Amino acid sequence: MAAEHGRQRLIGETPGPLPDGPGRAAPGAAFAAAAGAQAALAEVRRRLDTTRLDRAALTALHDAARARAAGYRTVAWRGPVAEEYVVDVARLESRLLVDAPTGDLVIEAERVDAARFREIERIQRLRGRRRYHVGAVHQATGRMVAWTMIDRGPSTPWHAWQEITIVDPAHRGHRLGLLVKVENLRHALVHEPALAAIDTWNAAVNDHMISINEQLGFRPVDAWTDSQLTI
Repeated sequence: MAAEHGRQRLIGETPGPLPDGPGRAAPGAAFAAAAGAQAALAEVRRRLDTTRLDRAALTALHDAARARAAGYRTVAWRGPVAEEYVVDVARLESRLLVDAPTGDLVIEAERVDAARFREIERIQRLRGRRRYHVGAVHQATGRMVAWTMIDRGPSTPWHAWQEITIVDPAHRGHRLGLLVKVENLRHALVHEPALAAIDTWNAAVNDHMISINEQLGFRPVDAWTDSQLTI
């Protein structure tokens, strides 16, 4: 069926051992190998226990990031992005698969424009998802050049996902990734007082983003392997 629609590859995930942790059986790994799939990317899920959040450390991180971000201001929102920024946010969304480490996965860059991004927002709204965002705007140009999002499902007030965090390559080196993540964490917690746990995924080799997440308090929970099958 996938091949009939022009698809060339299938990607699946199987659980595995944490890096530097004890080995364990990986259900599904034998099936993936028997089907001819190749292990292509190691990922780790980390969780932030917000009930144990170190607020003083968070403030120190924010102040340090803010000091490096002269010339940028932040914008927070819930729900749809403002019309003046939708083109920029769509452009950042389309960069994700280009910028994030993907190991040996063969994934085409997404084509996300303003219209498609509005459709994504509409679908998520219909699903009852609650999404919190902070972006960094380059004051000299008025363009949004960094963006992060936390996403909460309709039936899990205690749990959310830390989703995309991305900084335009031309604006890296100003601690914008850390800045928007700290501010968005605070933003989400103001509106979601029952939120106790936030999970996020990173490629095991994504040292930069892992460092930011661990500074915020995220800790490893489990690991997965993305396998890829050419069809």
